[in-house]
Amino acid sequence: MDITDKVIAITGAGRGLGRAIALRLANQGAILALVDVNRADLEVTEAEVRSRDGRCTLFVCNVADEPEVEATFAAMEEQLGALHGLVNCAGILRDGMLIKVKEGALVEKMSLAQWQAVIDVNLTGTFLCGREGAALMAKGGQGGVIINISS
Repeated sequence: MDITDKVIAITGAGRGLGRAIALRLANQGAILALVDVNRADLEVTEAEVRSRDGRCTLFVCNVADEPEVEATFAAMEEQLGALHGLVNCAGILRDGMLIKVKEGALVEKMSLAQWQAVIDVNLTGTFLCGREGAALMAKGGQGGVIINISS
């Protein structure tokens, strides 16, 4: 598939798998909309993309926040025009077990706040970005691809 000059948004692009995907797509000639909650991480990805002569625009966004997601995708449309693809890669881990037991005694339980943070980013964020991305792709009339990644 030729993605030269196609606009592709990547959530979670600040590091890890999102950054690796951004670099791969930049090497293939895509125009990238890099999305992450952390500007400093995005700037590192941006520098790596540009060092490969790639093209990208940064969007700082909490994917779990509906108004932020809506504003981010509106800004993408304004700044980049059509959207041809979306890679939903944003995700968090709250490294905790459901419960911790030591010597037969319950010593800790995963908090509802930890659980909710994971659900908000990993599931709700995927839904919100997918919805907004699909709307832009439909509006553009050229179709598109949405890839959801989880681990």
